[in-house]
Amino acid sequence: MKKRNWYFTLILLFVMIFSPRVINAEEERPSVPPFQMTSLTGQTFSEKEMLGKATLVVFWASWCGTCHEELPKIHELQKALADRPFQVLAIGFRDSNKNIQAYVEQHSGIFSFPVFYDQGDQVAGRFGAMATPTLFLFDQEGKLVVPYRGGGLLDHPQFYKTLEALL
Repeated sequence: MKKRNWYFTLILLFVMIFSPRVINAEEERPSVPPFQMTSLTGQTFSEKEMLGKATLVVFWASWCGTCHEELPKIHELQKALADRPFQVLAIGFRDSNKNIQAYVEQHSGIFSFPVFYDQGDQVAGRFGAMATPTLFLFDQEGKLVVPYRGGGLLDHPQFYKTLEALL
């Protein structure tokens, strides 16, 4: 299991550093790593719940200015696709649970999707997320389609074309 996580992390690191792009179907695409988390509202979630829906996983922190700009865009995307097989998971990391909870309470209107706190950044490590924000788009089979670090992903028309093809 650890070897698989290490392999997944190395692939994501290489892709994110050298070429943040859509991964072609012909390429070997890593599957979502195994994880289990409980949301701030008590909902248990694992990689199994990602199957059957395109899933955008967002790693963020309360102190991240870029995250403050991106989260409302992600909310609007999730709202627009509410009747489609699409879901968003927001995972707070590199922060304290108290700060994540306070931010969510202060901005409750933008969190129309589950929010999790990654104690010890263990899940972030499995995904290969090292910076905020980091976003991963997975297809309905749990295969990675888009790894992206930083802001602006939802400003790219190619992202919407890629997402639409998954739905």
